[in-house]
Amino acid sequence: MQVVLVALNAKFSHSSLALRYLKSYVEQGFPNVETLEFNINQDQDLILAELARRNPDVAGFSCYIWNIELILPLISSLRKVCPETAIILGGPEVSFDTEYWLKTYPEIDYLIAGEGEEALCRFLEEFSKSGSKLGADQLSSIPGLVYRQGDEVLINPWQPLDLASIPPIYGGDLSDLKNKIVYYETTRGCPYACAYCLSSVMGRVRKFPEERSRQELKRLAEIGVEQVRFVDRTFNYDAKRAYELLEFMMDLDTNTRFQLEVSGDLLTPEILKLLEQAPENRFQFEIGVQSTNEHTLDAVSRRTDLERLAEAVRYLKEKTTVRVLLDLIAGLPEEGFWRFGESFDYVYALKPDRIHLGFLKLLRGSRLRAEAESFGCVYTERAPYEVLRTKELSYHEITRLKLIEDLVDKYYGPRFERSLEYLIARAKSPFAFFNELAERWEAAGHHWLNQSLGGLYRILWDLFGAENEVKDLLAWLCYDFRFSEPRRMTPEWLGGRQNRSMENELIQSGRIFHILPELEGLGPREIGRQIFVETLRFTEGSEQRLFYFPLDGTRTRTFLLE
Repeated sequence: MQVVLVALNAKFSHSSLALRYLKSYVEQGFPNVETLEFNINQDQDLILAELARRNPDVAGFSCYIWNIELILPLISSLRKVCPETAIILGGPEVSFDTEYWLKTYPEIDYLIAGEGEEALCRFLEEFSKSGSKLGADQLSSIPGLVYRQGDEVLINPWQPLDLASIPPIYGGDLSDLKNKIVYYETTRGCPYACAYCLSSVMGRVRKFPEERSRQELKRLAEIGVEQVRFVDRTFNYDAKRAYELLEFMMDLDTNTRFQLEVSGDLLTPEILKLLEQAPENRFQFEIGVQSTNEHTLDAVSRRTDLERLAEAVRYLKEKTTVRVLLDLIAGLPEEGFWRFGESFDYVYALKPDRIHLGFLKLLRGSRLRAEAESFGCVYTERAPYEVLRTKELSYHEITRLKLIEDLVDKYYGPRFERSLEYLIARAKSPFAFFNELAERWEAAGHHWLNQSLGGLYRILWDLFGAENEVKDLLAWLCYDFRFSEPRRMTPEWLGGRQNRSMENELIQSGRIFHILPELEGLGPREIGRQIFVETLRFTEGSEQRLFYFPLDGTRTRTFLLE
């Protein structure tokens, strides 16, 4: 029996966790099951050709909001070229509104709602006996299976798996994961019931055996996976278990980075103290703030101690090397444009490594989707079901927030750190500044074009440089440019010189060795590759700064020259 399981990942660098679970669970009985991973940017005709060439008896597809709109036309074509193939869909996107899927898309033969490992295994066992002539008794015995019986759609109840029964999925030859982002989980389910999320629908939190997690994480670290991204919804819900796993990952001899979704207000003093010893680039924490509006948090049943969260983030930033990402969601109930701005300002003040502005998605099966009418939420009919407007937030305001999101991605971070600090100090708030930047950006037509990194400096100057109250902006842009573009000459409009006379004087006179004794023994050309001297012209006087860029990649340093 030819069985093919298919995933369309969001990017080439991603890998499918679901396919590994399914193959691992069923391969004892069906060792020839084949998994195929594509990405959503690949040619759909080529993907269809790969599937049709195999002419499978069963083709299974892993469905999410980011790939369902591509899978639907794909299976429609597959049905035409391989009419005898049984097509079965699973995954969170099709685990809800199951009657809709089977009645709207006749090319779908079966769905699996909920966890798929046991359901797929049982389905293949029955299919291998009877093929497409599966009887009602056979179909009704498969947990989570959704199928047709005449004009009726029947849904079998699913039961949570004992996670210890799932074989390990990261063993053997893992060469295909080199330089990939690998998804991993140590738990399923969530202890919370946020109204916009599906994780709590999976029931109580269940744990994979901890020793198994340790062995697999060690294996992934040994092969040099670029990043292991945990999909545990709240990694630190159990503080003792989180401490032990963090300690284990800290002790691994690897360059792999581990990204974890954690609740900031649940980070205990013991965990924070432990993280002081974490190697650089070992951990990245994604912390969902979502909103600081009490009415909004109540409306979505989210419990967060914002004061404790802020204390934990400040600790991580000041005393550890953990990278911190903070999330916000626009379009939640009870939060309008400027109230969302207050949530943004709260997050901005914590100075995370990255701010992620997301937009509410009304997921099938989520409570907020059922309650959309009550808060005036209008959303796109097709996946990803993103908010278009609410009672508190107009469509125009959402489009402005999307532009702000893009500008935060472009400008927030070390690349423009001093320039933004200087501009925001003269604005009413960080959000007010980004709103003003978005307004000017759009008026100048920059939203229609792709911008180079170098061009972003010039645009910021063009949009704000003519104002009297920001006379030092040019100097700070030059300062930031030197940090982020260590190998490029400073542009003339930023005050750059066309020669290297000052650098050459420092090297030839030997003064450079008094400032940077570690350069002793290097030749002039090697030293010249690591230094720049710039004259920064401030309104209260100019200063000459030496910018030093170590070739080993350690942090750039500056020195004030007299």
